[in-house]
Amino acid sequence: MINDQNKKRIGLIIADPNEIHDLTEFKYIKTFEQKNFKVDFYEFKNKYIYVINSLIGVVNASMVCQYLIDNYSIHEIWNYGAVGATNNLKINDVIIPHKFFYFDVKTPWYKLGQVPNEKEYYTTSFDQFDNINIASGHSFIDDIETINELHSKLNVDLFDMESCAIAQVCFKNDIPFYCIKAVSDIIGDNKMNKEDINSRISQASKKSLDKLIKLLSIK
Repeated sequence: MINDQNKKRIGLIIADPNEIHDLTEFKYIKTFEQKNFKVDFYEFKNKYIYVINSLIGVVNASMVCQYLIDNYSIHEIWNYGAVGATNNLKINDVIIPHKFFYFDVKTPWYKLGQVPNEKEYYTTSFDQFDNINIASGHSFIDDIETINELHSKLNVDLFDMESCAIAQVCFKNDIPFYCIKAVSDIIGDNKMNKEDINSRISQASKKSLDKLIKLLSIK
């Protein structure tokens, strides 16, 4: 690990390979490879950026988040990407979510979305955010009935498969978490054609990345 105490070390987690874009604004330094993890190391203004592709899912996201924290003395974790949304939003809307839930955690003793003996939800570290919440889980949700139920019970409008897990790991490690998402699909309105979905994911995630770079520039 390169050690410059004057530079903030930021871990950037990207989940879906379709969300990976050229980071032309960053200065590439080198790539670290250890076991099953590959981290691309960049410099950006007064920051070091450690970029890792977690692949899809809450388990993958939590593993790479803890890996970054343990191995690179990370100060902050950032995540951008595409999400499905309710029809309260539009395709390509860029959102800074406020609260993070698990949409598929259900027990008789805790609220929907709450892991037993853990927080009811997690929150962004941004001082300014949209009044819109997100829920994560192991499933790709594509039916409007499920979306309507989750919206009514959790007041969520965004859905992915990673961000709440990253938020939980950051909370456990007392590390700030910054998340920016862009809408790729209005759930229930789009055809489930894989090529179309991947194209929309790529387009929306680029918009969220552009927002991330602007915010990193001034932070």
